[in-house]
Amino acid sequence: MMTFEEIQKTIEGMLAVQRQLQESQFELREAQERERETLQVMIEEMNRFIERSNRNERRIEQLIGYSITNESEHLDIEPRFRNLEARLSELENQN
Repeated sequence: MMTFEEIQKTIEGMLAVQRQLQESQFELREAQERERETLQVMIEEMNRFIERSNRNERRIEQLIGYSITNESEHLDIEPRFRNLEARLSELENQN
């Protein structure tokens, strides 16, 4: 049979283990909360990056569109310019 002191020491040991477990759980919860906050910040950063990337992609598409439009305008202008040169040459030859 255990003496009162032995029972008391056993209970104190069990309480110490329980206290350590509770402290560990508390520290784990705090670490999880910090990780959650860090992940939230990372998600927000990634969303901003994606938004900027999408805007840049739209700008590039616009610039490509402008480039194509401008090229087609050049293609339209070249024959007109040749016609004007030909007419000018005809007028110069007539005089």
